Amino acid sequence: MMAMAHETFGAIDILINNAVVRHVGTIESMPPDHWDEDLAVNLSAAFHTIRLVLPGMKARNWGASSTCPLYMDSWGRRTGRVNVTIKTALIGLTRAVALETTGYDITCNAVWPGTSATPVHEASLEPLRQTQNLERAAAERVLLAGKQPTGRLISPDGVAAVIASLSAPEGRDITGAAIPIDGGWSAM
Repeated sequence: MMAMAHETFGAIDILINNAVVRHVGTIESMPPDHWDEDLAVNLSAAFHTIRLVLPGMKARNWGASSTCPLYMDSWGRRTGRVNVTIKTALIGLTRAVALETTGYDITCNAVWPGTSATPVHEASLEPLRQTQNLERAAAERVLLAGKQPTGRLISPDGVAAVIASLSAPEGRDITGAAIPIDGGWSAM
C-alpha cells in the first residue's frame, strides 16, 4: 500500500493518521471482534503507516507525523473504555516516534479534536433543531452541554490549521506532544 502511495504521490513528508472505527461499550460487554477491529484501525494502522514512511523521512531528514484518529468524547465515559485504552497507546506511540527521530528534522504529535462538525454530528443537530425549535448555534450548545464548554462543534478547518502549523518547518521543535483541540473539554 505504501509503495502504491509512493508511486502515486511521490515522497511522503507529512503523514496524518486519522482513520477511525469506534465501538462503544464497557470492557465486559465488548465483543472480542470489536476490540480487535478498534485496535487494528485506530492503533495498528497508525503504527504501520508511521513505520513505513519513517525510512523516507529519515533519508530526506524531514517529515511530520500526526495521530488524530479518536475524539475527546470517549475520555472518561463509562462506555468508552476501549477508546481510552487506545488513546493512551497512541500517546505512547507518538512519544516513542518523537524520541526515535530526535536526530532528524522529523516531528510526531497527537492531535485530539473534540466533537467536530462531521456528518454524524451534523445529523444529530437536525432532530434537536426540529423538536426544540432551535437555531443551529443553540442546537450545538444543547448537543455539547456538559462536555465541550465553548458550546460549538470543532471546525475541521481549525484542526487542519493546527496540523499544518505543526507540520511546517516552524513547528519543528514541537514533537511528542498531545494537543487537544476540544473547546475546553480537557480543561474540565
